Amino acid sequence: MFDPTIFDNLKVVFEGAMYDLDLGGSVQIVNRLDRVELSTMSRSFSMEAVRRPGGVVKGSFVLTASLADLSAELLAEPGKQPGCSLELAFTFPVSDIDKDCAEAEQLMRSIWGEGPVIRQTVHTAYGEQPRQLRNHLTVHFVRKLDERQIEDIPSLLEHMESSMEQLDQSFR
Repeated sequence: MFDPTIFDNLKVVFEGAMYDLDLGGSVQIVNRLDRVELSTMSRSFSMEAVRRPGGVVKGSFVLTASLADLSAELLAEPGKQPGCSLELAFTFPVSDIDKDCAEAEQLMRSIWGEGPVIRQTVHTAYGEQPRQLRNHLTVHFVRKLDERQIEDIPSLLEHMESSMEQLDQSFR
């Protein structure tokens, strides 16, 4: 009999909660990735969505488990904390890098607090006219997730949706 790992259990709950948001009409799922990286024996699962109607911000989560995470869980290694890593990402247009990135940072801190690591990378395509800048903002949670946080997943995804809404309002 197959005994699901922490990753498997969290993945099912994240997926179901995202589809609930999609069925509720507040977001539209635009991408879903479920990967096993054989070279590192790691797994990742992500879903990307936009707000309905007409949202421009893409929001996604990425749940990952490394070989070390799986080993700590399956071998019950003493002193090791098994679990999964979680990162949220938001992609949206910007025009003034310094002003817009500072505003986005402040907005994310008001929603997520000081705990997660927030990183922003601005991209443009060479030769694209008119030049369009896209901000890729990530919110990385330092502590690992396990089944003890399962009940928090719907609330976390509601905060992700709220982040998308506020970014949509600021960066249309």
